[in-house]
Amino acid sequence: MNSVAASLMLDRAPATPRTMLKLTRSTALATLALLAFGQAHARAAATKPPSALRGTSLASRPGTKPASKVVKKSAKKVPKNAPVVLYQINRRETMALRLRDGKGRPVKGMQRRFDHFLRCHYTNVEHKMDPRLMKLLFTTGHHWPGRRLEVVSGYRHPDVAKNPHSPHMKGLACDFRVEGVKTAELRDYLRRTFDKVGVGYYPNSSFVHLDVRKDRSAFWIDYSGPGERAVYSATPDQDLKNGRADSYHPTKIDDSWVQDPGQGLGHDPTRDPAQDPTQEPTMDGRASPSPDSEKEQETP
Repeated sequence: MNSVAASLMLDRAPATPRTMLKLTRSTALATLALLAFGQAHARAAATKPPSALRGTSLASRPGTKPASKVVKKSAKKVPKNAPVVLYQINRRETMALRLRDGKGRPVKGMQRRFDHFLRCHYTNVEHKMDPRLMKLLFTTGHHWPGRRLEVVSGYRHPDVAKNPHSPHMKGLACDFRVEGVKTAELRDYLRRTFDKVGVGYYPNSSFVHLDVRKDRSAFWIDYSGPGERAVYSATPDQDLKNGRADSYHPTKIDDSWVQDPGQGLGHDPTRDPAQDPTQEPTMDGRASPSPDSEKEQETP
């Protein structure tokens, strides 16, 4: 009972002296009891340790409202059949590579468009490109969603191909890079992910070579820069381990190269120069020719 209730009762009670005296005493006792209880509760709350409230939720504490649940939006997953953007840096052409549509059905005419896109940018001649090469490029693009594949060279016509055994001349190879991705990272991904491929690393250029083959995989390193004569490593795997692959920058080609009997003779692209007894490396660790003894130069 509080003072407001007591005053209401006084207003309704009969106005006799005895009644008024009883109500006045009852009101005073009730008021004193409420004050004493309130003071005792306040002292108990003030002396309660903070750790006692740590195990309680906000919803269980007096005077608090339960917090609304925060729903985190998960990152949108790239659809399985989303297209991969290819960009030909010499022609400045763009192509959306997509193998299947939203319902999982093969996209009609994609092989024909792929052949046209990777045509020789010197002669404008088209050639049948290997379907597996198209699939590998598509898989690579999905590994870095949202980043386009920048193509330096696809098919090369025999009139411009320096190596008569080049896989580019057979529609089996592509020189490319991934936008915003280091070529060393692309190199490692291709070697780690795909079987029966040729991977050529060009640390002083700006692309990685990829070709498809039927027997086994091969790997080589060419240290030359754009427009320079090829400088191949005799021990590419060892160069990766000791860091030479990303630190060696040749500035001069020695005179022994002029007397190289294998110069310009070409080479079987399935053979590794480091394991070919007919192609011994020079003293500085270079071997010639390479599995792909030509290197595309970007058109400015």
